[in-house]
Amino acid sequence: MMTMSEAMSEVVSEVVAGHRLDRLFRPASIAVVGASPKGGYGLRTLRNTRGAGFAGRLYAVHPSHAEVDGVRAYPSLADLPEAPDAVAAAIPAAGVPALAAQAADLGAGSMVVFGAGFGERDEAGRRLQRELVAAAGGRLPLIGPNCLGVASFRGRAALWGIELPLLHADADGVVALAAQSGNMALTTMLSGRLPSVAYGVSAGNQAVLDLADCLEYFLTDPGVRVVCLVMEGLADLARFRALAERAAARDVAVIVLKVGRSAVGEAATVAHTGTLAGRDASYDALFRQTGVYRVDDLDEMIALSSLLAAPRRPRGRSVGVYASSGGECGLVADLADATGVALADLDRAARDRLAAALPPYMAVRNPLDLGANAWGDQAMYRTAALAMGASPDVDVVAFAGDAPTHSEPLDEIGWPEMVIGAGEAAAELDVPVVLMTTTTDVTSGLIALARRHGVTLLAGARPALRAIALAGAPRPSIARPDEPPADPERRRRAAALLDCPLSESRAKELLSLYGIGSPSGGVAADADAAAAIADRVGYPVVCKLHAPGVAHKSDIGGVEVGLRDEDALRGAFARVMRRAAAAVDAPGDGPAPGVLVERMAGPGTELIVGGRNDAAGSLVVLGAGGVLTELLGDSAGLLWPFTRDDVLDAVGRLRAGALLRGYRGSPPADLDALADAAAAVGRLLAELPEVAEIDVNPLLAGPDGCLALDALVVRRPEEKGGRD
Repeated sequence: MMTMSEAMSEVVSEVVAGHRLDRLFRPASIAVVGASPKGGYGLRTLRNTRGAGFAGRLYAVHPSHAEVDGVRAYPSLADLPEAPDAVAAAIPAAGVPALAAQAADLGAGSMVVFGAGFGERDEAGRRLQRELVAAAGGRLPLIGPNCLGVASFRGRAALWGIELPLLHADADGVVALAAQSGNMALTTMLSGRLPSVAYGVSAGNQAVLDLADCLEYFLTDPGVRVVCLVMEGLADLARFRALAERAAARDVAVIVLKVGRSAVGEAATVAHTGTLAGRDASYDALFRQTGVYRVDDLDEMIALSSLLAAPRRPRGRSVGVYASSGGECGLVADLADATGVALADLDRAARDRLAAALPPYMAVRNPLDLGANAWGDQAMYRTAALAMGASPDVDVVAFAGDAPTHSEPLDEIGWPEMVIGAGEAAAELDVPVVLMTTTTDVTSGLIALARRHGVTLLAGARPALRAIALAGAPRPSIARPDEPPADPERRRRAAALLDCPLSESRAKELLSLYGIGSPSGGVAADADAAAAIADRVGYPVVCKLHAPGVAHKSDIGGVEVGLRDEDALRGAFARVMRRAAAAVDAPGDGPAPGVLVERMAGPGTELIVGGRNDAAGSLVVLGAGGVLTELLGDSAGLLWPFTRDDVLDAVGRLRAGALLRGYRGSPPADLDALADAAAAVGRLLAELPEVAEIDVNPLLAGPDGCLALDALVVRRPEEKGGRD
């Protein structure tokens, strides 16, 4: 995996030097290998390419046909009059590696491999895919295998093996789409509600090119305003992060639908952090920190694309809603809070203007029921949109209504008048005006009508409101924290600590190297030593089992707190050791169990600040700590590096955040110290890749700083041969 600086350098160099995928997305010549008059992916690719208006040189390659569907055919790639910019491979899997090698040797610019039977199937298929990658050899950009192909409507080239909505070729596309799933890519492009598409990619197995490569190319096109990605995962999150930040800087919206969120089958982890932070948490943190919009399904993706591709994007989440139906108004009101949308407070001017337009018996509120008599009234729909849109608290104006499949002709039931009225208002306002249907069943005529008059149609009340909430959410700062270089002496001392079994005391010593303090105390092997430590640090104290390999001491009664004198401490020592003898295996050659005696900490809020290293990077998790960690499941993730503002944003999403800000007279916690502690955990993980997981639980966040009351550090099994 490349570093962040390397990723940024690669992105910048692509912009300066032109892009290596130009010959794939804007080819001047295309060869379709395996095209046959009998049908199949090859024949369909020829027809799709011509249907998209391709004006370049198109070749068919077939060993025995002189032409296919009116396109001249050649026996092999080597017989072509030129090295094609793009090759479509519509042949059985077994022959693809050799074809890729030939294409690369001839200087072809790119290849699309439709066929299945590669890495998605079995070991033989994985071996074949490795042969394909080797044949491409870094010389041949390749989409697939196991994909539907590439539809470059911008380049008028459609290397796509099945049906394709060619209508996008006649539009000035503003949306670029790439998906690992070919069917989801096609389904999205076939939707009449999606704005015009510039590029559509089915990436398949991503043997050579992946979604990040597609995103990188899409960002070279100034006409692309929205990028939609459907993914199962990313091979290089650092590179994706650099690209997402570049998209944010260009005001290009990136929308991601990530499938496979569940952690079914994931091995259990030792630390609490593993429970709080499933495999999806790193992606969630990445998307949130880089301003990527994450959606839950294709309806949300299409609705959000429509909203973000419009000339005016929402400036916030407050909406003014009107309809000619009290039921629709009630439905929107019920769904608004659940979807993260605020119903705007209308100002006095808006209320007066609406009251003047409505019958005297109609109440002015938001959502606003115009009454059945307003249906089909152009002037009323214009007035309502203008009044609401001019109110300072309104970020989006939405009017609700439906025209499902079996509706009567739109021009017979008032729809043109209502949409024209709302469209006239939209042209005067600086906020978007949307038509929100309550179901996703929408006649195509209504979509076209709304589009003609500058109104954005969002289908389905819940997807529509979710789109408004996402589009209007505050955008994160993309500023990068300036990280000092790693301290080699700290690294050396940390490595020495990690070279031994990590008890709680050694874990806290490791934390102290990164600036996270813990209460005064020490380890005792007997009651006398415990009493001596308590005399030194002062009562009250806590007495905890000290035995490497025991992850959660409280589960076996290994923690006693609030010990105010020596008698209480000695009694606690005896009880803890007795419970340890019953619950902990004999130490063998390791140290015998003892206790850790520490001074009781002052008041504060107990949190967990933990994290892990994995293929995604260094993930830090904040949440409600102590015994509430798993009970509440109240957590937020951050992917290193992150800023102080990122930490404060994460705290704001926690239910425990109210306690940190001061609750019912309690003093607020030192949030700067909490941000420093979270950053320290992130820095530790980034500097020490041999650490698999770290769990500071609880971290006591008080008015005067933060203290680690307990700590667990788990090393990578492959590094040390097993976990503590």
